[in-house]
Amino acid sequence: MWKLWYVARHEYARNVFKKSFILALLSVPLLIGVNIGLIAFMVSLDNNNAPVGYVDHAGLLSDPIPAPVAPSEGAIQFIPFQTEDEARDALEAKSLQAYYIVSPDYFETSRIDLLYLKEPGENATQQFYDFIQINVLADQPPEIALRAAEGSNVTVRAPDGSREFSGAPTLGAILPVLLSVAFIFLLLMSSGYLMQAVVDEKENRTMEVLITSLSASRLISGKVLGIVAIGLTQLVAWILVGALAVFIGGEVFGIEWFQNPGLDWGPILTVVAIAIPSYVLACGLMVAVGSTVGQAQEGQQIGALFFMLFMIPLYAIMVIGETPNATPSVVLTLLPFTSLMTVGFRSLFSVVPLWQVAASVAIQTACAAGALWLAGRAFRLGMLRYGQRLRFSEIFARARATTTGRSLS
Repeated sequence: MWKLWYVARHEYARNVFKKSFILALLSVPLLIGVNIGLIAFMVSLDNNNAPVGYVDHAGLLSDPIPAPVAPSEGAIQFIPFQTEDEARDALEAKSLQAYYIVSPDYFETSRIDLLYLKEPGENATQQFYDFIQINVLADQPPEIALRAAEGSNVTVRAPDGSREFSGAPTLGAILPVLLSVAFIFLLLMSSGYLMQAVVDEKENRTMEVLITSLSASRLISGKVLGIVAIGLTQLVAWILVGALAVFIGGEVFGIEWFQNPGLDWGPILTVVAIAIPSYVLACGLMVAVGSTVGQAQEGQQIGALFFMLFMIPLYAIMVIGETPNATPSVVLTLLPFTSLMTVGFRSLFSVVPLWQVAASVAIQTACAAGALWLAGRAFRLGMLRYGQRLRFSEIFARARATTTGRSLS
């Protein structure tokens, strides 16, 4: 057994301390950070916190009530003017970004004119709309006026009451989905390591030396465990970067969505329990593919098919969302390649029954063991075929012949 761990440790150290691994490890957080930064920058271009003026000819804002503003959004200052000439002078002096004119017949026509030199920010127009709305309801009780100014508040609730959130899902609600996607991208990024782990040693004949000291199954299992450890290292690093981003977004920038993540550890642990054997299954199959091909490039092309299989639930997201406990969703939960993302999606809309989780984990584990067995067989048969392909039919035929020979003996 110690030889297996030695191979795993060697495979881990051989890849983790490469510059290419460090770049790959940092590339995903940096790419996400750059994209979020660009989005925030584009949103900031649409916003403008400069004051906004208004001329009230209808007497609507003679004693104005301030409208509520979200904590993460800066409040716009609304400045009253007696005449339109005063407001125009302030606009031309660039002390205002725009000004509104409330027409004398506003209560009959609801007409308000907006004048500007450059289009005002979206935050300014939205806040002025709330400002007008709450003052139109000034004769109503304050709680009614505030409720109207806050707008709609949609609550999404599962039919069985197992899931509920107001407005957009919380960070904790979508975290299982993010974890399942992260594992799938780990698989895509690890495909190069998985293919190269076997093909290189077939080409330089290192395996001829290794196979004299340990069995093919232990050698392959050690390599797969090493690659899985590499993937988990990447995942842990991404989680730490994500936790830091959530902390900075919530505590430093005051983003409300990050301040109340609402973590639910049940769905998170469910996704992790299914993800680990699913990841080992895919790794074992990729190593088996790497053992059958003559060059690493051929194996990487085939490895893309596994990524597509994991993404099948994405095309069935409408079915999973509308009927999370129906037969199609349950079947996708139990199937080897589709279970990971399906459970992530179902956790967003309902609670996945414990028996389905246990059955899925058992199926993934059994398939992962079978994939490691297949990888060992493929490695053993193909280790002397330099530059030649090995068909899976040959592997199974040899396995049947070996089993039959043992039974006869």
